[in-house]
Amino acid sequence: MLRILLLIAVVALFGCRAGEPPAPTQPPAPPPAAETPAEAKPEPAPEGEKVSVNLETQKGAIELELDPTAAPKAVANFVKLVKDGFYDGMPFHRVEPGFVIQAGDPSLVNRPPAGYTIPDEKSPIKHVRGTIAMARVYRGGQMVPNSASTQFYICLGDAPHLDQMGFTAFGRIVKGLEVIDKIAVGDKIVKASVIEKSGGPA
Repeated sequence: MLRILLLIAVVALFGCRAGEPPAPTQPPAPPPAAETPAEAKPEPAPEGEKVSVNLETQKGAIELELDPTAAPKAVANFVKLVKDGFYDGMPFHRVEPGFVIQAGDPSLVNRPPAGYTIPDEKSPIKHVRGTIAMARVYRGGQMVPNSASTQFYICLGDAPHLDQMGFTAFGRIVKGLEVIDKIAVGDKIVKASVIEKSGGPA
């Protein structure tokens, strides 16, 4: 019996037969980070199915139509953050008249960073008035590719140079376009919600 057990142990140790490549391996999973509202990997929305999101701001409501066909990863990320309540109470920290308004910095509401970035996507959506897109990290005098995470901006005017710089646009305003002109630095997103097809918020 002891011999049989030793034989099984030897086979388990050396595994494959001579001449066969070793079984594929993968690196161990990293230790779990502290849980945040943006922790889990976003699940892509069904391709072609546009998603409506309502941003209730201190200056009025903005309804967005997000296009997962144009930028599936950006849409999935934004929708997950909305559903997790990540943007609730979030201020617009940047307002550039005629250019953009920007929000989504967790440090401004004492929240930890999301802990991940999403890749840039070649979206066909153009940067025109009312377009929503993902912001990226600026470092060393240039934009860092694939560094978008939670911050987004909405165009106050046409900005074709942002198309050329490779920013990922993923939707547009369909209602409340006039509200973006009223937003000032410090104005908050009171509540962000996904609008279900029945017409009500998620």
